[in-house]
Amino acid sequence: MSKWAESKYEGEQLEGWFHGKGKYYFSNGVIYEGDFFKGEFHGDGTLIFPNGGQYKAKWERGKMLDGTYFFEDHLKYEPIDWKYCIGDDRRFHQEIKQSIKPAGITQMTKDDILIEIPEGTYDVGEGYYEPVKSIIYRYDGSILRTPSEPEVENILKKCRYNPKKDFIIDGKNDKVIQKMTQKSQ
Repeated sequence: MSKWAESKYEGEQLEGWFHGKGKYYFSNGVIYEGDFFKGEFHGDGTLIFPNGGQYKAKWERGKMLDGTYFFEDHLKYEPIDWKYCIGDDRRFHQEIKQSIKPAGITQMTKDDILIEIPEGTYDVGEGYYEPVKSIIYRYDGSILRTPSEPEVENILKKCRYNPKKDFIIDGKNDKVIQKMTQKSQ
């Protein structure tokens, strides 16, 4: 380890070597805390990163033999069977610890029940928005209120939509499409 790299050492020494228990501060903010043998990492030691992550490892003459990375929140990184932020469950460790539901179908409603809404409407959480009449209805069908223009924009962008299943656009009733198809025949 170089004395010229603006790094420093605190700990036990033997005959001028970093030897025994100590801390080595790298110039980039990383700290090694653990066992040293004649100036090298040797035995149990941890690399502590500026972001709070830690790499706990077994070292032999400066080379890492085996180790494990822990994130700032103490989550152990698992290279096999990693459970976080994969597939349908995009939650982080903290979200799983705090029992926050994963994104997707389970987050569409505040309850665990996905309420059926009429075709062609948007689920707004307290009822459904019918865009033709621009009215928000309660789930029982009674009128709740007329939304403001900014609220309508938000509903159209962010709320769950139940499309009309039998709505087919074929041009039979459109005069422009009829003219175009007659000219090509």
